[in-house]
Formats: sequence, structure tokens, C-alpha cells
Amino acid sequence: MNEKSLEVLQKKARRVYFWTIFFSAAVFLAIVSPVFFLLLTTPSGMAYLKESPAEMLVGIICLPALLTGGIYFLLYHLLVRRTYEAFNQAFKRTYVLQTVGELDGFEKLAYSPSGSFGYNEIRDSLVVNSGEAKYFKSEDQLAGTFCSIPFVYGDVVTRYMKRNGKKSELRIIFQGQIMRFSLPKDSKWSFGHLQIFEKEFLSNFKGRTAPYQVQTENEAFNQRFEVFAADEHNAFYLLTPQMLEQIVRFADFAGSQIALTFVGPTLYVAVDRSRSMFDASVRKPLKDQRQQILDDANLLKRAGEMLVFGADALYS
Repeated sequence: MNEKSLEVLQKKARRVYFWTIFFSAAVFLAIVSPVFFLLLTTPSGMAYLKESPAEMLVGIICLPALLTGGIYFLLYHLLVRRTYEAFNQAFKRTYVLQTVGELDGFEKLAYSPSGSFGYNEIRDSLVVNSGEAKYFKSEDQLAGTFCSIPFVYGDVVTRYMKRNGKKSELRIIFQGQIMRFSLPKDSKWSFGHLQIFEKEFLSNFKGRTAPYQVQTENEAFNQRFEVFAADEHNAFYLLTPQMLEQIVRFADFAGSQIALTFVGPTLYVAVDRSRSMFDASVRKPLKDQRQQILDDANLLKRAGEMLVFGADALYS
């Protein structure tokens, strides 16, 4: 799709979004204004207002707010979300591969807005708590090679239903991005799972961990991360001083809580971020939004450089 066609979709999505807000606000004012006018201009209204002004004002505002909130919710799902998704999907299909492909090291790229990791793979990776299968969601799959190393990169949300008596509430366990790298043949592989969690990440993990908790020789690392391994000797073989340093550097670069799992010839990296990858904005000019795609791609690039190749940068 060309840029002019994208701009048409963007303007339509923006127009529907602001029209929905304006219409909902207009309905609210149309209900509240006459009631306030009657209260302030009639003797009976003034009498009610004097008796319990706080309760009266809350009642006047809350009921119309609930009604207009319901109207906005309905219009959002019928109009706003549909027009935004049409624009967002077109934006991603147009710009993601084009933008990521301009970065050094990426080849054989393929992108699917609706596809990504399967529930069973994430469950077996032990990099995040996979939650309940029916509430699992994954999308925005970017796949290809980075410096000849195959990778898959996508958005993942894991959830579970918390039940308390008759009440049920859907809760998010993990929301963010997961990367899967196939490690080079000459690199060190893990026998069984080797899990590294930032401690705040681990506090929300509540999932399966490998049987042995490992303390490294780096006290600063131990204060920030927890390590679990199926094989303690193999863990020390993989977690060299250089690797520990690169894990810390990547966590600093990500600016979010991270988790890593080495299992066989595969490395999984999870970054806990509430923002989805590659999403478009109805407000910003299209050309300015390429930077966000670059930011998402650079997160993947730096993970490959630091965690797979053990280098701060492979390309200047």
C-alpha cells in the first residue's frame, strides 16, 4: 500500500476516534445541562440542592457519566476499533519489513501481524508463566535471520482467570515481547533449562523453575537476578563473567524487566513491556512513526548482539 492510501486510512481512523469522543461528550452535556438549569432556576430545585448538595451533584454527574460511558464503549467497539485496526494492519504491512530490512544484519525477513508463538512452545520454554491456554494471545511475528542466526520475535500476553467465589477476573501475568534465537553451532548450549530472571520479573512469574537455584560469583548480578538450572555445572559453563555482564547491559538497554531461558540450542528472551510492537498512531505523521519500528527492531538487534554474540555492537 502506498503512503497516500495509508494517510486516507489514518485520517478516517482519527476522524472516527475524535467524533466518538465529541459525540459522547455532547450526550453527557445534553443530559446534565437541563438538569443543572432546573436545579438553579426553580424553587424546588434550589431546595433539593440545599438539603444535600454533595449527593445531588454526584447523582447528577454519575448517572449521565455511566450512560455516556456505555455509549462510548459501544461506539468504540463498533467503529473506532474497526477503523483503527484497518489502518494499523495496513501500516504494519507497509512499513515493518521495509524499516527493519534497512538495519544491518537482518536478512530473510517475514512478518505476520496475526501470527506468532504457540501456547505450547511458550509453556515449554519456561521463560514466562504461560497462564491458561484459552486466554493466551500472541501476534506480530517477525522472523528471519540476524547475522545468519535464525530468530522469531513477537508480542505475547499470558493470562489466567482468578476466581473468588462467584466473582471471576481475568488477570494478566505477562505482557511484552519474546524473542527466540537459534544459537550458533560453535556456541555453548544448555543441557536442560537454564533460567535467568530479574527479581521483580520472578516475583510475578509463579511458574515452573528448574530444580537448582544457582549463585554466581558476581554479587551485583546476584542482587538483581535469580538463576535456576537443570544442571549446575552446565550453568557455570554458560554463565561466564562476560555473559553475566552482557545480561546486565541488555537489561539496562531494555529499560524493563527481562527473563532469559537457555534450553538446548535455543535462547528465549522475554521483555516485560505493556506496549505492543510496531503499533501505529492516528495522530503522528506516518514518516515520524518509523522511529518506533526502529526502536522495536533495535531491541531485537541488541539482544542478538549482546546475548548471542556477546558483543556490545556488531555494527557501528
